[in-house]
Amino acid sequence: LLRASLRTGFGRTRWWIGRNVAERNISRFQIVKPRIHGFSSLSGENLPDGTRMSSDGVVGRPIDFDIASRIEGNESQIVSIMLEPGQVVRAESGAMMFMTDGVSMNTTTGGGVSAGFKRMLTGQNIFISDYTYDGPEGTKGQVALGTDFPSKILRLNVEEYGGKIVCQKGALLCAAHTIDIEMEFTKNMSAGFFGGEGFVLQALTGEGDVFVKAGGTLIRRDLNEGEQLRISSGCLVGFSQGVDYDVQMIPGVKNALFGGEGLFITTLTGPGTVWLQGQPPQRMIGEIARRVPGGGGLGFAIPIGGGGGGGGEGGEASEEAS
Repeated sequence: LLRASLRTGFGRTRWWIGRNVAERNISRFQIVKPRIHGFSSLSGENLPDGTRMSSDGVVGRPIDFDIASRIEGNESQIVSIMLEPGQVVRAESGAMMFMTDGVSMNTTTGGGVSAGFKRMLTGQNIFISDYTYDGPEGTKGQVALGTDFPSKILRLNVEEYGGKIVCQKGALLCAAHTIDIEMEFTKNMSAGFFGGEGFVLQALTGEGDVFVKAGGTLIRRDLNEGEQLRISSGCLVGFSQGVDYDVQMIPGVKNALFGGEGLFITTLTGPGTVWLQGQPPQRMIGEIARRVPGGGGLGFAIPIGGGGGGGGEGGEASEEAS
């Protein structure tokens, strides 16, 4: 009886301790306070004038990118942004090139593990970095961001295109802190399998500007109602609301077998705006991989049997010269 009572007492004690720990953990994770850069701690209902809060609770003043941003370079571009106190720019982790004194970086998941996993499915990193300037009023800080692949950088205002722009995976470089990254699913199985972009695209929503990456020459096309544009798989950078994304089979057996574009081609139907890239990163990586010698050798070509034109008298002359 004594042994049974002790087991019962220990069991109740463990249950009581476990319940209290669980309640403390739940209460700790349920309390989510907004992260306010450059301001004192305020509630979401009482924000300072001229500030905006992101979906994950980051508060900051909006940035006038017409004045504050500058895209530099030709084929491989960077973007530099001037920050005033209280302003926030959100960028992909690992994109920072330099930042001046007074600029601080805060890396988070941007709304929890689920938000980070959702961004990962759209081609971005799980973590994002917020850059703010903590200097005195009247001064500015600067942050410069670069791409992971030689790319052009395109600045777009999401509100000018109906509050939503759909891009290829991993297209976003940086944006205002009020921009959200959502998953955009293809409408049918064929577009997901053969469209060159997969089943999940990247939808940029919210208020403010975004900076997206494009390889090679950048082209913009404005499509009218019902107008179709057929593009090679992988050349899509993004499109605005109203554009229908689908794939079609290339007509003709010779075109499909020897045209170099595969069996399917991407079809975009207006109305709306489409942005295209002349050198998709996947195409360049595929060409480099195709030229890498196999078999684990050093990759040096050894001429056999007279390749190079030097023989006979030429060989004797070279020996005499040596």
